[in-house]
Amino acid sequence: MSNVNISVSVDDEYADKILEVVADLQAVGMNVENIMPILGVITGSVESTQMDALSQVKGVNAVEVSRTFRAI
Repeated sequence: MSNVNISVSVDDEYADKILEVVADLQAVGMNVENIMPILGVITGSVESTQMDALSQVKGVNAVEVSRTFRAI
C-alpha cells in the first residue's frame, strides 16, 4: 500500500464547519497538512486504499490526487 498526496474540496454548505470536516477526514486516516478555509480546500496524504472512504465523509465535495509538476 502506498500513500498518495491529495486535495479535498469542501462543500460550500460546510465552509463554516471546515474544522469538523478535517477531524472526520483524520478519523478515516487522512494526514492533514494544510487547511485553506477561504478556498474550502484541505491537503494532505492518505493510504491509496482509503480514497473512497474520504469521499464519503460528510461535507466533502471531491477528493483528487495531487500532481507534481517540474520545470524543464
